Amino acid sequence: MLKFEDSFFEDEVRDGFYVPAMIKKAWAAELTVMYEVDKICQKHNITYYTEWGTMLGAVRHGGFIPWDDDFDIMMLRKDYERFLQVAAAELPQGFAILNMENTENFWYFLSRIVLKPQICFEEEHLKQFHGFPYIVGIDVFILDTLSSDPQKEKEREKMIEYILAVADSLGTKKLPAKEKASALYSIEQLCGVDLKHFLPNPEMKMQLYQLVKKLMMAFEGDKKGNYVQMMPLAVYHGATGFPQDYFQDGVRVPFENIEIMLPVRYEEMLQKKYGNYMQLVRNRAGHDYPFFQSQKEQFEKVLGYPLPRYRYSRVCPKRDTQALSYKYQIREFIHRFDRLHGEICQGIRVQEALVEAQGNAIEMGNLIEQVRGGNDSIICELEQYCEAVFELYNEAAQHNDAISDEKIRALKHLSSSIKEDARRILERKEAVFLPFSGRYWDALHSVWEAVSSEADWDVYVIPLPYYYKEYDGSFLDMVYNVSEYPRDIPLADYKKFDLTLHHPDVIFIQNPYDEWNSATSIPKEYYSSEIRNYTEQLVYIPYFEVEEFDKESEREYWNMNYYCTVPGVVNADIVFVQSEQMKAVYVDKLAEFAGEETREIWEKKIVGIGSPLMDRERDVMGRTAGIPQEWEQRIRKPDGERKRLLLFYISMSALIQHGEKMIDKMERVLETALRNKEEVAFVWKEDMMIKLNEKLVGKALYAKYYGIRKKILDGQGMILAEHMRDESLAALCDGYYGVPSALGNKFQVFHKPVMICNVEC
Repeated sequence: MLKFEDSFFEDEVRDGFYVPAMIKKAWAAELTVMYEVDKICQKHNITYYTEWGTMLGAVRHGGFIPWDDDFDIMMLRKDYERFLQVAAAELPQGFAILNMENTENFWYFLSRIVLKPQICFEEEHLKQFHGFPYIVGIDVFILDTLSSDPQKEKEREKMIEYILAVADSLGTKKLPAKEKASALYSIEQLCGVDLKHFLPNPEMKMQLYQLVKKLMMAFEGDKKGNYVQMMPLAVYHGATGFPQDYFQDGVRVPFENIEIMLPVRYEEMLQKKYGNYMQLVRNRAGHDYPFFQSQKEQFEKVLGYPLPRYRYSRVCPKRDTQALSYKYQIREFIHRFDRLHGEICQGIRVQEALVEAQGNAIEMGNLIEQVRGGNDSIICELEQYCEAVFELYNEAAQHNDAISDEKIRALKHLSSSIKEDARRILERKEAVFLPFSGRYWDALHSVWEAVSSEADWDVYVIPLPYYYKEYDGSFLDMVYNVSEYPRDIPLADYKKFDLTLHHPDVIFIQNPYDEWNSATSIPKEYYSSEIRNYTEQLVYIPYFEVEEFDKESEREYWNMNYYCTVPGVVNADIVFVQSEQMKAVYVDKLAEFAGEETREIWEKKIVGIGSPLMDRERDVMGRTAGIPQEWEQRIRKPDGERKRLLLFYISMSALIQHGEKMIDKMERVLETALRNKEEVAFVWKEDMMIKLNEKLVGKALYAKYYGIRKKILDGQGMILAEHMRDESLAALCDGYYGVPSALGNKFQVFHKPVMICNVEC
């Protein structure tokens, strides 16, 4: 069975879109199904290709489109039928194949492979499939052949359209019983078949659908006809399909943590399907999002009560914990000094008062040392005070509680110094930052810099450990990695830092979920519902930044259920969000969640001040994507200034699609690089699929490609980037030139120019 790292299930932002843990679990379940389907196809030499958003996601994102949650593949009819013959016996236990032949009310010309054909909350299932209980799988579409004769194809399309209209109207007012026989007779005449008129409507509908299926296969032997997927839909929308040679070969590409098959001319197909498919367009997918929400609602209806989720209840007043803070205790120590010194000066129980005063000083010193360390000047004064009190005690014991005025004055002087230093401590303010992963420190860094620059503030950064969760919500092993933080940030140990004792003026948090995230958790004592009681002001700053959207953006707005209507936002005194527009969306969402009467609360609490993460990708990656040493000489001008870096990329699919024209284009780009080498350094990222697929590329084309590659390796005009990650290249280079690709998409994310090359020019 397919394995996943725990980190895969973390909420994250991809291409400006928030992907919650629950969607990640759905992805993991789909990937698990696809992994098993792929194994069966490889074993039995069955060809499949990814389709729709899955194909687009593989090329543009290297995985799922962030705002999509389904998985589609397609097979030629012969491969589809072979797959159905072997898959039932080879799929793991519990998996199921759903189609119209075996599933009631499944009126689609495809099959769906699912982990389990019903919602399942059984322990073993949840444990195996990451706590995801809903029906999930992949759709297997069929590629059928269109007739190369337009007239014949038109006749077939009319027949299919009519038969489906009759089938879907059976038992409805659209097709009264008295007209049914006439409609069936017309179908018999059109198709030259005999129908069983006596069948009940459900069986009659199946009979008609099976007839349509035969019609879809009618031109299977036509070698010149295009392949089309979802034949009935193609009929209604006039789809012309793709030439058969598009599907002669396939190429395996990475997709999340598996490999999948694409048609070798996938770029041509994507261009025809979507036009400029590199443009990020949300809310395009043709199904409800998330797909499992309707299942959840139906399941709750059957249960008669809702599944557990965070609900708003009026926020209770904070617990009064001031008396537990070290500042409150220092004030108490000072009051005690004043009382004891009064007794000593008046000669009342002098020795007892001196003993208590010394104990008071020791306790106060221990407390301050525990909270502020042993280097504070007041510690030295308290030690001197204890020595002075010891001498006074000896004198009082020898002279029947009598103490000289001079020593009384000295004691008062020490006491005044202690009170002055205590006042200095009491007037200082404290800020505590509670990041829960060094990966997200950039979301707090600028705020930390601003607060740390204030002379009267003590600032503590306390990295929190976190836990991944088991399917039942129990904690797995703790994750605590302080090495992820910048070295110049002083870090405090969460095990030694007592929030109750410090009672900071402000606490900045990053994790808003408390117990309501299905993938991760911080320790329960650091939930916002708890720590709000130990600070004057709890401030939540999101660790992520999303692309701006409004209430009409359905998918983005839905996903706010996972990060907006959560305890940290409700419990915080202030919530910083990235803009005034996002403030408006937060307020709308929270008012829906908690009731319109609470709108004023959120209007005051949410502040659209801007995120510390603005342009973080460029800044952070720019720092970490160091320039390789071997590049230095070639990217510097004589005066030491860095040349502009332009990344050039072509894919295997583009090379196969354009052939000699792409080779000519590469030659021209190489010539341009040589002409402009004083100002611009061209960086070439090679598609490794070309090296691995000589047979698909073709010997002659492969040889010409390698001739250009040799020139580049010999240092003519371009720098070959062999081992750098795509993110690092996008951060380092100033722009992208080449064919549409996931690498080009990285440049879009970093707001850098992306130029798509025109092979014809």
